[in-house]
Amino acid sequence: MPEILGPITFFVVMGLIGYILIVTTGNVRVVKLQVGVQTKLLDKLHTAENLIAYGETEAGRHFLASLIEERAARNSPHRSILSGVRAGILLVTFGGTLLLLHHVEVLRAGAFLAFGAISMALGVGFGLAAGATYGLSRKLGLLDNGRSL
Repeated sequence: MPEILGPITFFVVMGLIGYILIVTTGNVRVVKLQVGVQTKLLDKLHTAENLIAYGETEAGRHFLASLIEERAARNSPHRSILSGVRAGILLVTFGGTLLLLHHVEVLRAGAFLAFGAISMALGVGFGLAAGATYGLSRKLGLLDNGRSL
């Protein structure tokens, strides 16, 4: 059984890396497209009068509202909490896998035991930090805007 865990782990890790790369490149492409469109639009609105006139149209109001929503989403405590939870889950899973592989003697080097323990500790730390962020955000009223996690 232990001799099969190595190849399975390798393919699972390669699949996760491929998934992360595909999702990341897709997100980067969308962001570059949005930035390009917004830059071209802002280049056309080089005077304050043009910007005010554009802001009074339906398309202008929609564009300005999307800029405000995008900024609010970047500064949202939801984003911080979810990224902490995501990092915690990934690190705990990675550390647990290293510890499991060390335990079943697929990886006997002491470095894997150390990396596994450190990854587990970091994952638990990220999870605790996400929990603390959630608690503080709720206590300060930052999560009471009708949205739930």
